[in-house]
Amino acid sequence: METVIKSESAQEYQLGKVISTTAGSANNPYTIQPTKSLDVVQWAKENREALNNLLVQQGALLLRGFEINGPEKFNALFSIICGDAMEYKNRTSPRDQVYNNVYTSTSHPSDQTIHMHTENSYSNAYNRIISFYCLVAPTIGGETPIADERKLLESLRQSTVDKFREKGVRYVRNTVPGIGLDWRTIYQTDDRDEVSKKIRELGYDFSWVDEDHLRVAWNLPAFQRHPITKEDMWFNHMYFGHKNLYDPAILEFFPEEDLPFLTCYGDGSPIEDDVLEEFKNFYLENCIVFKWQKDDFLLLDNMMYSHGRKPFEGDRTILTAMGKPQKMTQIPS
Repeated sequence: METVIKSESAQEYQLGKVISTTAGSANNPYTIQPTKSLDVVQWAKENREALNNLLVQQGALLLRGFEINGPEKFNALFSIICGDAMEYKNRTSPRDQVYNNVYTSTSHPSDQTIHMHTENSYSNAYNRIISFYCLVAPTIGGETPIADERKLLESLRQSTVDKFREKGVRYVRNTVPGIGLDWRTIYQTDDRDEVSKKIRELGYDFSWVDEDHLRVAWNLPAFQRHPITKEDMWFNHMYFGHKNLYDPAILEFFPEEDLPFLTCYGDGSPIEDDVLEEFKNFYLENCIVFKWQKDDFLLLDNMMYSHGRKPFEGDRTILTAMGKPQKMTQIPS
């Protein structure tokens, strides 16, 4: 008999005869495991629709115990489930391209925390899906915490929600030598005129402070409508870019207007400390934190779930791929 998964709405998902599942918890997302060896690529082809339906229902899926064995099969598995992986453009994080549009996850120093965020939610174009694949599991630390942004939105004060709906989020980005990415890496070109053209086409404000220092500012809504569920989602990079999350040493060395990435309300006014505390407290209490195992394949609906990274020691290689491109739009009032 085939294993049948029933969602809370009693919709059935058939994932094959040799699959076991575990509901999500504080220590693990919804987990799918084989009970014996199988061809994961063929299995994904046979269960593509069920996996996508289950992802929309759950928001996060962990495929554990499948034999993936490297970036090539990871890319194939991702492409079967989600379509072709997207190129990583308008970069905010250092990454290395490994295979096709498979990249290393953010290469920040291992002793640093990467704060919770939804990928590319600062951009006019973003990915609805993001996946992570564990090639080398860290021995100490290095977890990728995830959190349900729908629950985050429910937890916020109504005054906070209303203010962000009205004002949106303003982003300011600086390319300052010695901190963050340089403009050549961000825009994948050495041509300043080409960069200026790209920014004008987006309608962003910008100025060349000097040869290496480019300052760009733009506004985007704080919410997006999910294309499948039609829910209004909290979807922005406000938390990740708030000045209070910077190392105090950086704040002492750089004036606020020169920070590599900074967020405020859409009218330019600062986001209050007590508002930031709402987010800090939610993530502290509601993140799902699990230990990576080799060949783990984590699939997230990027509009539903945020992610981050904990510091680690020793080796750690987590690869990522992004898919289902979307355009940022204003939600009709």
